[in-house]
Amino acid sequence: MRKHFLGIFITLFCTTLAVGQGIDFFHGTWAEAKAKAKETGKLVFVDAYTSWCGPCKRMSANIFPLPEVGQYYNANFINYKLDMEKGEGPTFAREYGITAYPTFVFVDGDGKKVHFRVGGADAKNFIEMGKSAVLRYDKSPELGKQYEAGDHSPELVLKYIKALNAAGKSSLKVTNEFLASAKDTKSDLYYRIIFEGTTSSDSKPFTLMLENEKTISKLVGKEAYNARLFNALTQTVQKGIEYDTPSLITDAINTSKKVLDKNNADEFPAYSEVLIADAQNNGDAYILAVHRLVKLIEPGSLIDLSFLIKTLQTKYTNLNDAAPLVGILYKKMAEISDDPSVRLDYAIYLQGVGDSVNALKEAKKAKEEAIKKNIDTTKFDNVIMRLNSK
Repeated sequence: MRKHFLGIFITLFCTTLAVGQGIDFFHGTWAEAKAKAKETGKLVFVDAYTSWCGPCKRMSANIFPLPEVGQYYNANFINYKLDMEKGEGPTFAREYGITAYPTFVFVDGDGKKVHFRVGGADAKNFIEMGKSAVLRYDKSPELGKQYEAGDHSPELVLKYIKALNAAGKSSLKVTNEFLASAKDTKSDLYYRIIFEGTTSSDSKPFTLMLENEKTISKLVGKEAYNARLFNALTQTVQKGIEYDTPSLITDAINTSKKVLDKNNADEFPAYSEVLIADAQNNGDAYILAVHRLVKLIEPGSLIDLSFLIKTLQTKYTNLNDAAPLVGILYKKMAEISDDPSVRLDYAIYLQGVGDSVNALKEAKKAKEEAIKKNIDTTKFDNVIMRLNSK
């Protein structure tokens, strides 16, 4: 009976999870979306749609919310929806030759079209389309040729490091070579190269990040600075796991206590245990580690709890303790996030497991938070209406 309940729960919870882990679309102008792409070194994925287009609606309802789609697109693109008949849409349609809907367009930060496709797709093909766009956009070979030909200017080096990172390639060699020969060590470009080149904590760029904390924090923002430190420490833990080198893990944990703020420093050792258990495919240990971790999570945490939910969903669904832990994680996310949509996800989760009373309370609370932040409440109203109809 319990296994039967778990199967029903997983079906419900996959639908719930999709809301929180689907594609996260950028809200702003088209110019701001391109600027964001240029800043991050990513492409803009544009969903060029119309309000009356049936396939457009099906993509929005069935494909965009899927966890696997969100995971790939959120990691690799600035995602943007644009109605081709409203606002900036008609101008965009003329510029990029959009005549059928939906058309999916991948554009770089300069506005150059890199890849496109007309018509809907299933999740697998939609992700493959994104991967094709990333491959087309990988500028690291082109920039690498310029670098090998002797262009070691800070401007080229920064672009090259960003391109390598975006393509999932190591940028440490290029970063170290630049740092070893840099003449101007007080320029913004120098500090940005340190920042972009800090991909692990067992490296020179990481040390220089710490030595120049005030300057780099002011340049990129304190939040981005802290996130880069956390990600670098996490990468070192993962390296220690991959190469079976416990000393790397220990060093990363010890370093985290010195460089992260108190809350994240307290969380990091527990998070490392979660990573280790997952790498060992030890579901029981993973669940215990997540339980320990979630007790330490505070507002401002740099840990992606939604990723832990996805791991429970995809790898450990056969374990009886997985289902209640998902509920705990959803509740924690709602408590620590300042995004009303996260609380709405919790409401939908509660609905999925049959707690309609508390689901309605959370949905109404989420709508109140959205109103205070001047966020469109359409999706909140839809959930509340659905819950009231039960």
